[in-house]
Amino acid sequence: MSKDKANGSVRINRYEQEVNRADMDTAADLARALDVPLAYLFAEDDDQADLLLAFAKLSKAERAKLLSEAKRMAGEKYKQ
Repeated sequence: MSKDKANGSVRINRYEQEVNRADMDTAADLARALDVPLAYLFAEDDDQADLLLAFAKLSKAERAKLLSEAKRMAGEKYKQ
């Protein structure tokens, strides 16, 4: 991905407008540049995006605890 801000802005705008489609390598580069998890770029709504950002900041133990609680809360709705 180009370091030039003007060029980068145009490229991002083209992705947002769906003129261009980013491949997974470009998406991974963008996620690293934005310091967000790759899955964040594919979140379907703001709640999901917020949850992904919060989850990424947790320790492995905290993630396991949160995941266990989310599965419990989802009950029968959750399917592995």
